[in-house]
Amino acid sequence: MVKQINMHEAKTNFSKLAKLVEDGEEVVIARDGKAIMKLVRVLDELPVPRDFSSLKGLTTPVTDEEWAAMDQAFLDSIEYSEWDE
Repeated sequence: MVKQINMHEAKTNFSKLAKLVEDGEEVVIARDGKAIMKLVRVLDELPVPRDFSSLKGLTTPVTDEEWAAMDQAFLDSIEYSEWDE
């Protein structure tokens, strides 16, 4: 069940709202009667961030000049044509 409350009530009763969310209830917080946010329970297990440290040293840094040259090469490879209607 979703419970909607106003901002002032949410600030006053935050601990109680946290308990409701912990028990599986969703709480919608409204300002002037308009819903602006929803409190929901966090997944029990958050995804583990990927570790890319093993890729270190497999590539070489690219300088600004090299990026500019690659950008220009890409732009030069595009063929432009006029559309005849």
